[in-house]
Amino acid sequence: MVYLRITGRAIVNVHSANAEGAVGNYMALSKMFIIRRTGDGYDISEEPVISGNMLKHWHAVNMVDILKSSGYEKICPYCARHVMYRSPDKTKKDEVEFVGGCAIEDVHGFLQPDVQVRRDSLMKFSFMLPVEDAKTEYEAVTHNRVVIEESGKIPAEEQAMMVFKREHASGIYGFLISGDLAYTGRPLADPDNKNKWLPLEERKMRVNAAATALINLLSGRFGAAASRAMPVVKLSEIIIAISRQPIPNLVHGFYYDYAEESAKILEAALGSGLTKELKVYISGEKPSRLVRSEVLSKVVEQFASPMDALTKSAEVIRDWLR
Repeated sequence: MVYLRITGRAIVNVHSANAEGAVGNYMALSKMFIIRRTGDGYDISEEPVISGNMLKHWHAVNMVDILKSSGYEKICPYCARHVMYRSPDKTKKDEVEFVGGCAIEDVHGFLQPDVQVRRDSLMKFSFMLPVEDAKTEYEAVTHNRVVIEESGKIPAEEQAMMVFKREHASGIYGFLISGDLAYTGRPLADPDNKNKWLPLEERKMRVNAAATALINLLSGRFGAAASRAMPVVKLSEIIIAISRQPIPNLVHGFYYDYAEESAKILEAALGSGLTKELKVYISGEKPSRLVRSEVLSKVVEQFASPMDALTKSAEVIRDWLR
């Protein structure tokens, strides 16, 4: 059994990761209203966000690439082409068949409405939000497209240059990730029937890919317009909690006191017996405060780099899966 909970922050410069479609020649970023605590109460503002759907999609893409590079073949044709679509396969009749046939539908869930079979995603992603203590700024960048003939000349009847504008943003973003990886290779409709489980080594291969894909994702391999606006990402702070028993989510990295509040959740989980086996990997200034907790000091390990913490967590997740 293994349950994964992650929170943290990343500096994200000049990204255009989520857009809402064009109005004329103008492409606007996805924005949402965000409430911040202030000394006088609360403040609300509209700012660029990165959706959980975007992060979930790119996590699945990274998972596919990792599994394919290791020679693993149980990936459905749609997922293998990075088309994370509602499963079109009407030949499978139950969850066990879908889980056995595709690692992505196993970890990221699926819906097949024609045969009335579905599976919740084991991996869950919150929106990445500009943090409570620093707002995000954005501006439109002007681009142009040029139409040319095979010879390289611009046709007389065409515009020489078609100008369009696309918004880009920079800021410090908080994130929150949850993974109930204990259920990898097991039907959620009948999770305790071991006759329906995939072999342990195959389940370990899948959870290892899921954990490793987080390293690629949080290094900046996500978002729209990545071919010309790959997010300039530096992962600055992270808290990773791995438990053999189910535990609550941590506090989203959006909040300025997320590390202290996450520590309280983990202390309560240990103190109440909710979890008996817990490992916590941290990196960064705010998470370093967890080391000073008397309750957590024996289960916390601090790393100089957030990526080292993620790498270590992938090893433990694979080892702990049963």
